[in-house]
Amino acid sequence: MNLSLHEINEIIALCDEMVKYASRNGTISSGNEIYIKYAGSIYTFMYTHSLMDKNYPIFCILDQYHTSSRGATLNLREVKTIYEAVVALKHDLFLECFEKIFISHREKDQKQVAAFIELLYAIGIPRPDATKPESVIFCTSHPAAYLENGSRNLSEIRKQFTDQAHIFYILWYTDNYFESQACLNEAGAIWATGKKYQEILSPGFKSEKIGGLLDKEQVWFKADDKYRLNSFKEQIERMFGLTPITQNAWETARDAFIHQINAILEEAQENTNG
Repeated sequence: MNLSLHEINEIIALCDEMVKYASRNGTISSGNEIYIKYAGSIYTFMYTHSLMDKNYPIFCILDQYHTSSRGATLNLREVKTIYEAVVALKHDLFLECFEKIFISHREKDQKQVAAFIELLYAIGIPRPDATKPESVIFCTSHPAAYLENGSRNLSEIRKQFTDQAHIFYILWYTDNYFESQACLNEAGAIWATGKKYQEILSPGFKSEKIGGLLDKEQVWFKADDKYRLNSFKEQIERMFGLTPITQNAWETARDAFIHQINAILEEAQENTNG
C-alpha cells in the first residue's frame, strides 16, 4: 500500500477513536491523548504533502478544529466533522489507490473463484498471515478471505459498500450468478454507488446474458483471455502499488490459472452429463 495512504488510514483510525470517545462522554478535550496524537499527525501530513492552503476547503475545515491549546474542547458534532473531512481528504488524494478487493460471485462457483484468488496472490496481493490476519480480499466462499465465525453475511457484505476503505469490486459472471437475486443485488449496489469494478466472465459464459445490468460500455473480459489478463495484472499492480513480478513468473501463474479454470469447467460438465 502507498505509504501516504497508510498514513491517512492511521489518522482516520484516530478520528474514529475520537468519535467513539465523544459519543461516550459528550466532548473530547484537546488535552486528551487521542486528540494530541491526531493533531500532530494531521498537521505533519498536511505540511509534508503541501496541503496547507487556505484555498483548499478540506484544509480550511481541519484547520478550524485544530488547536495546540490543551484547554479547548470539541463536541461530538465537531469531532464527526473532523472525521468526515479526513475521509474526504483520503478520497480526494488517493482516488486511484486501492486497499481491498471484493469478489461478487455465486458460492456454487467457489472453485473457479479460489483459482482466481490464487492468481491475485501471484500478482502480489498479500496473503493474510499471523502478523496481518485481515485479508485484502473479501470473498464469502474462500477460507483465507471469508467471514469470521459468528459474523453475519448480510451485515458484513453491506459494510463492504459503506466502508471508507477504497475497494475494487470484481464481478465473476457465470450462469449461476445470474440465477441468484443476491448476486444481482450486489451488482446493482456496485452500479448505484458508483464503485470501480471489473466484470470477468467465466469461459463459456455468453456475454449477451449481461444485458443492461451495469454500464453500457463493454468493460468485461473472459477469464481465459491471456492478453486481457496481462492488462488486468498491470491494472492491479498500479491500483495496489505492487512491485511487478518477473514475466516468466507471471506467465507461469497465468497459464496455470487458465488451465485450472478450464479443468474445473470440464469436470462440472462431466458431472452434469454423467
